[in-house]
Amino acid sequence: MDVTVEKKLQDLWKLQQIDNKLDNLKAVLGELPMEVSDLEDDIAGFETRVNHIQEEITSLDTEVANKKLAIKDFQRLIDKYEDQLNNIKNSREFEAIDKEKEIAGLEILSAEKKIRDFVKQIDAKNEVLTSTKAALESRKADLEFKKAELTEIEKENEEEIQKLNKDRENAAKKLDERYFRAYHRIRENMKNGVAVAPIVRGSCGGCFSKIPPQRHSDIRAHYKIIDCEHCGRIMVDQHVSGIAAFAEVKEEKPTRRKMRLTTAK
Repeated sequence: MDVTVEKKLQDLWKLQQIDNKLDNLKAVLGELPMEVSDLEDDIAGFETRVNHIQEEITSLDTEVANKKLAIKDFQRLIDKYEDQLNNIKNSREFEAIDKEKEIAGLEILSAEKKIRDFVKQIDAKNEVLTSTKAALESRKADLEFKKAELTEIEKENEEEIQKLNKDRENAAKKLDERYFRAYHRIRENMKNGVAVAPIVRGSCGGCFSKIPPQRHSDIRAHYKIIDCEHCGRIMVDQHVSGIAAFAEVKEEKPTRRKMRLTTAK
């Protein structure tokens, strides 16, 4: 049996009302899902940075330990050279051993300087590590709060969202596939997600452009589906939509999110 144009418009309008309510429930969440995602990315970045700094500190500690071992080795050489100097029989041998002793002493001074440099770097990196860990813990605390808030809001609206999704599925089944695709194509192109708009005081309820009298009459006649000349939304008259019902949907405000954040502060 052929479905009348009026029935098609009613089905489209019903689907739009359901989507309006779902959009309003998503608006209650506000930017929470994105904030949670951003915090998770921040935490992953800070954890990577902490691990990198700790690896650098470990590497510098190893360098310090190696230099200290080198100093001990050079000191043993110096002790050995001093013992040899006590048993030297000619000046030539004395000068050679004394030169080796001097070189070992310079190596010790160089190693000590390196150790001081490494220690300074370690201290600086420890300061950065401390501040990075503090920032990481702060982000983790923020994430825990945001996740709890998001979970609470989702739980509060879970039953209603499930009901609306079921209603939407049933409403979509009543539509011809061609009209369903057209509805979604228009909806995706509209910032407010409104693909089916009512006539409000002689204007398109979506873009508020004035509707010519003849086009207004054609919309009321229900002989075909007519879109807005300006925005492309599907137009429905008061008989199909009921302007008051449309206004009620659009007047819903996602205040729960704002109230919750105000309380949290």
